Amino acid sequence: MQTGEFQAPYDGTTKAISAVVAVFFLLVTVFLHNAYLGLLPVLVLVGAYAYSARGYAVENGAIVVRRLAGSVRIPLDEVQSARRAEPGDYLGCIRLWGSGGMFGYYGLFRTAKLGRCTWYMTDRSRAVVVRTGAKTVLLSPGDVEGFLAAVGAPAESPGDAAGAEAAARSVFRMKVAAGAIALVVGLTGLGFVAGVSRYAPGPPQYVLTPGGLEIHDRFYPVTIGAASVEAAGVRVVDLAEESGWRPAIRTSGFANSHYRSGFFRAKNGRRMRLYWANGTRVVLLPPKGEGSDKNDDVLLEVGDPEGFVRDVRTEWVR
Repeated sequence: MQTGEFQAPYDGTTKAISAVVAVFFLLVTVFLHNAYLGLLPVLVLVGAYAYSARGYAVENGAIVVRRLAGSVRIPLDEVQSARRAEPGDYLGCIRLWGSGGMFGYYGLFRTAKLGRCTWYMTDRSRAVVVRTGAKTVLLSPGDVEGFLAAVGAPAESPGDAAGAEAAARSVFRMKVAAGAIALVVGLTGLGFVAGVSRYAPGPPQYVLTPGGLEIHDRFYPVTIGAASVEAAGVRVVDLAEESGWRPAIRTSGFANSHYRSGFFRAKNGRRMRLYWANGTRVVLLPPKGEGSDKNDDVLLEVGDPEGFVRDVRTEWVR
């Protein structure tokens, strides 16, 4: 009996789906720039990669599926048959749990011919069907013939021509469906990125009352209490002259080339809550007291900065 290591190459569909999903998730993380929301797609990508097959081996009396999440062993003395997969094996395929293309095809599936089966594949054109007394497993070694020779189990009889022809049509439909899914995901991702990059709402709406200021922003709305602001220090800042108040680091917020909102650190080192639509003049609302995230400076772009400052002092300065 031969032994050896066998690669697990990706087929075209796996490469396309993996690339599109990864780029989409990364773009979501970058543009939202929220630690909690950004962590979820990263965990999905890492988990999907960890459970995908990285390679196969026939060694120490077992077939080994190598994965970052832990290798899977199939004892050779339990293998009843091993053969190259046929198109008919995929007829009526239903995914019960697992991945249908992102970093491979793995998990629990059911087909009309094979019944309930476990997949550890990355390339359907190199699929091998391994049957044991307890389960049916599909693998995809880069060298199919070498792998079958290393396993050394007898092969099952092939299906008839009619079944193979029908199965070929089924596989074609599966490929078309997979391509359509990849296209939809890709277009959705591009649409999302385009929408985010072109979002330009202008200065946010606000409501000023004797008790506080309500800023109506899509991503980071807030109500700032009058008692938390040093009303006498509210003033207009010309960013062309006082460039230190321009944002340097985004800590948690939204930003594109047209609009910024959320929490930032200014070039002068000050922490601030910013609502800026790229105008040259904004209003600074300094906090009362220091050292609290709830008392950061607020920089707000409004249509009439001087009028806004007058209104604040009229409402809040007693």
